[in-house]
Amino acid sequence: MNSSDDSVNNIRRRSFIKGAGSLVAAGAFASVAGVSTKAHATESKASRPANDYDVIVIGGGFAGVTAARDLAETGQRILIIEARNRLGGRTFTSSLEGEQIELGGTWIHWGQPHVWAEMLRYGLTLKESPGAVPDVASWIADGKLKKGTALESFEIMGKAYQKYVDVDGQMGRTVFPRPFDPLFTDNWKKYDSMSLTDRVKQLDLTAEERDVLNSLLTVCCHNDPSQGGFLDMLKWNANAYYDVGVLWDMCARYKIKEGTHALIQAMVDEAKPDVLMATPVQAVKQDANGAEVTTVDGKAFKAKAVVVALPLNVLTDVSFAPALSAVKLESSTQQHTGKGAKFYVRIKQKIGRWSGSAPFPNPIVSAWTEEEFEDGTTIVCFGPPDVIDITDDEAVTKAIRTLIPDAEVVAATGYQWELDPFSKGTWCWYHPNQFGKSFKELRRPESRLFFASADSANGWRGFVDGAIESGIRAAHEVKVFLK
Repeated sequence: MNSSDDSVNNIRRRSFIKGAGSLVAAGAFASVAGVSTKAHATESKASRPANDYDVIVIGGGFAGVTAARDLAETGQRILIIEARNRLGGRTFTSSLEGEQIELGGTWIHWGQPHVWAEMLRYGLTLKESPGAVPDVASWIADGKLKKGTALESFEIMGKAYQKYVDVDGQMGRTVFPRPFDPLFTDNWKKYDSMSLTDRVKQLDLTAEERDVLNSLLTVCCHNDPSQGGFLDMLKWNANAYYDVGVLWDMCARYKIKEGTHALIQAMVDEAKPDVLMATPVQAVKQDANGAEVTTVDGKAFKAKAVVVALPLNVLTDVSFAPALSAVKLESSTQQHTGKGAKFYVRIKQKIGRWSGSAPFPNPIVSAWTEEEFEDGTTIVCFGPPDVIDITDDEAVTKAIRTLIPDAEVVAATGYQWELDPFSKGTWCWYHPNQFGKSFKELRRPESRLFFASADSANGWRGFVDGAIESGIRAAHEVKVFLK
């Protein structure tokens, strides 16, 4: 990237931050989507300095909050330091036209064990996205818009998908026979270097099958499929019991009725950690005596252990002394592929239970009905990076009309995660070879530092479930360390 590109990106990032609620302004407290930013007071001995904690958690997403909750159960004094003015990380409950939407991570399933356990723990309920089980569909294939029943579209997808993942005559079962123990065998190694596109080139597909499959691959890696690792598709397939229908249900059908913010709030309310908002961390130092975390405004906090609950893409933005391992830094510099757009569009038309798809590089590669009302429909849309400006109403209207030609847009909204300096991307999908090089190392503790992120989860990596899983694991590691 040249200096001109850097300048343009810096301008875009500054513009994004300015319009996103003073994300980096220390002390800019606000209540977003019902998540209280008020710090919970914890009891401490009179002799203990106010800035002295047992454990500091850097990052207030589901990974960090889960770790804090589990550690608080042991009576540890916990501080969460969150860069944004809200909790939730890459989840973000908001609204469009007065109706609740999720700008970040959204869908869950009872086949995702960690988040489902939390749903039961806090008595939360499910709500269905109607378009995940559509009646009608639109799809672009060979440059032409086609319309038909959802069954027609899914039959094309199903045939292509089966060919795609069936690398062993067993729908990929031999690659990840124990999906939540991905390193159980070495069978994955033969596919680690392949891109999603490399695998497509091995298959005899019709033009229609190729384009419909390409839509799925683009939304999964949230990027150009040539950038995404094929191994991650085999991993998602294994997580979903080697069945594309189950995969769709687990990734796009059910969400938390009360909102993702309700789950975060329930965890914080139970744990009652101290919470410091709108305060990015600048540096972390550790030695034999403990760890010190310094924020961008110069405040220093001490702890016996630190949980680093940051997304992969931003690990290099914090200064660590001693430095993190070369593998961690290299993987963070490379980043993962999740850089695309997710946005919601409200149109005047009532379109029922509908879904749409188009191959890369169309501005919308996947979309479906999220809610239907008496006066219109809300549609959730996904697209690849740098193809559509979701803040441009004309661009959004043009994009939705590629799938619904007569659509009349009433409102649209989204969140530019790739411009958010505290995520620099959406959900995690590895590049070719990134799993083999980085996965195990990203999880490895470094002395007093313990790492929690959806980006290095055993199971549903990149999902709310994976974030919770990683927080549970990191908390356990800290407990053992502090014994």
